Amino acid sequence: MIDSVQRHSALTGWVLAIINTMRAEGIDVDSVLNDIGLDPDLLEGGYSRYSQELVSELWKRAIKLSGDPHFGFKVASSVRPANFHVLGYAMNCSNTLMRALQRFAHFCRLISDSATATLTENNETCVLTFYFDTGGDPPVYQTVDTVLASVVAFLRWISHKPLVPEEVNIVHRNRDKSDAHQEFFGCPVKFREIHNSIVFKKQDLETVVMSSDEELATLLDSVAIRYLDQRMAGTFAVRIRDLILAHLPNETPSKATIAKELGFTERTLLRRLKNEGTTYADVLRNLREELAFEYLKRGMRLEEVAYELGFSDPGTFSRAFKSWTGRRPSTVKIEELN
Repeated sequence: MIDSVQRHSALTGWVLAIINTMRAEGIDVDSVLNDIGLDPDLLEGGYSRYSQELVSELWKRAIKLSGDPHFGFKVASSVRPANFHVLGYAMNCSNTLMRALQRFAHFCRLISDSATATLTENNETCVLTFYFDTGGDPPVYQTVDTVLASVVAFLRWISHKPLVPEEVNIVHRNRDKSDAHQEFFGCPVKFREIHNSIVFKKQDLETVVMSSDEELATLLDSVAIRYLDQRMAGTFAVRIRDLILAHLPNETPSKATIAKELGFTERTLLRRLKNEGTTYADVLRNLREELAFEYLKRGMRLEEVAYELGFSDPGTFSRAFKSWTGRRPSTVKIEELN
């Protein structure tokens, strides 16, 4: 079993961006931190972590006290390398925005292990897609906005260029019907979409990072790998889940494919999963079941869900879903998006 307490937390450096923005808005931060039980001493150094529950509560207070439903965009604009710790510095030393984005997708769990990011390259575009799993209530919608906005704002900052995505897709609805999202991103923003994602032009991602130093970035990568290995110790199944997720819906990767990406033999991969009391088939099934419930609750058609999960047709998906849950997909109730 995966320890949910271990998994669902966020870097204090990321939280510091929220706190600094609250202070700039004139909010009595010390009172808020004391009230919700968030230890300010952990902010020193930047690599301690707060539980997802505390971070969510801080978000709720920040939004309420600021009176600004788009408070998250202010947080995003203030993000600097230190807020992403070693990952931020590695991105800042990357030779291009593409390389920085690849590093972000690979090490995203260092910032918050409630979020997984995948980067998919097409002919002329690259799509950065986020999956959120807080281990409890879904994240407040401003958190999603801030994560997407922070990536764009940080790429703009390290390149000193007004980077504009091709398109931004957001799962939640546009609650206040404002143009705030489009004004921040500078591109079309679609709501009630299947995934939270940012679409970039490949050409734009070829932009050189002003402070690039790939030799230093490679050294920072080794530090990030060590931190990630420590963070993910005992959760090898989670790493496999993330890699499978990066392949869907285009393909359902085989054990051999995933083992090769990790630099392991297939036998080693299966042994390590066995040591955690699971199998490759279990990881794939659990991931598909989790995503199936999420997609069905949004009201997605069976054809769409089947495609997103890598099934050949809706009938095959429906039979699989019933074998997992004992229920038909049609029995899953649709929930209002936040």
